[in-house]
Amino acid sequence: MIIKIDEIRASQKQRIDFDFTVSKMEGLTLASPVEIKGYAKVENEGFFVCGEYNAEIKTTCVRCLKEISLDVSGEFQGNFVEPKSFKGYLNSLEDECKIDDVELGEAVDGEIDVARLVREHIILEMSPYPACEPECGGLEEMEKYKDDGIDLRWKKLFELKN
Repeated sequence: MIIKIDEIRASQKQRIDFDFTVSKMEGLTLASPVEIKGYAKVENEGFFVCGEYNAEIKTTCVRCLKEISLDVSGEFQGNFVEPKSFKGYLNSLEDECKIDDVELGEAVDGEIDVARLVREHIILEMSPYPACEPECGGLEEMEKYKDDGIDLRWKKLFELKN
């Protein structure tokens, strides 16, 4: 979902509400479309985007390697500025060698990609080690790949050491 910053400025309250679904997101396997609701408004010299998302993501259990579905939901927000202001923002970070409390995004070509912002929040929300259940043993699948010997890729290195 792309929001044009000119449409935000042109709206009566300088605010646009949105409610849409996304069926594909790069790097994620969706079990169902992502539901996204929120608003975008003019704030100071930039734009503020805020809302909520709900999604069901397909992934694999890190223990037993079975495919599982995870429900992820949460809130998202982002601050955006036009390219000229964004360049100044980046230059100020280099001068001060620190990141401000507020991270700014760039409204490229006068557009804000809300789906991309939501994708970033979903990835951060997901567990880095998803499991099908808290006590998943996963031993059956792992036993197939278990070897008490030395990994062949390291064998020559161990020979050099000894």
